[in-house]
Amino acid sequence: MKSLRNLESAFSLVRVCFFTVIACNLISVLFCFGYAKWFNAKQNEKIYALEGEVPVMIALGQNVTENRQAEAKSQLEVFHKLFFSIVPDMGEIKYNMGKAMLMGDNSVSDQYTMLDENGYFRQICEAQIRCSYVCDSVKLDLSHYPYHAIVYGRTSIVRTSGTTVRRLVTSCNLRNVLRTDEIPHGFLIEKFRVEDNTNISEVSLFKNQ
Repeated sequence: MKSLRNLESAFSLVRVCFFTVIACNLISVLFCFGYAKWFNAKQNEKIYALEGEVPVMIALGQNVTENRQAEAKSQLEVFHKLFFSIVPDMGEIKYNMGKAMLMGDNSVSDQYTMLDENGYFRQICEAQIRCSYVCDSVKLDLSHYPYHAIVYGRTSIVRTSGTTVRRLVTSCNLRNVLRTDEIPHGFLIEKFRVEDNTNISEVSLFKNQ
């Protein structure tokens, strides 16, 4: 009788161990499944630096939401350099303007058309003028959508007779769009306007001027 009780206790212990192992395995599977879903969601929130000529100002694997301000400032700086840094070469001008216009709506192409129709680019090529742009700062409001931005910068206009430095202040809205090779930061520039384009200084190469 005692041996039967011992045998029954042994079977009970085996059953407890068996169900304990099953429960542990089930918990492990559920944990792994949940962690995999969490990890995949985190990976989808990350962006990666692109190779190429566009200077992406972000590091590998940063969070998209946290980095939108840096991305917006980077795209605005790239756009302004393409649009306002001009060399006396019509082919180069059209190439850079084409890349800049892909980042914006009709407000950008309208600015280009106005300058082209006024003979601005032709005069630059004929007079061998070089324009370079430097971004000083970007004021960005992410509290309202579409986001509003004001960009402060300077343009240096180099002629054979001297150099003119102008203050350049522009404003625009930014709308989220699908990332492409042409728009790697995922913003479309809307309602682009030049707010200020006044002279800051002028240096002549001729002493009598």
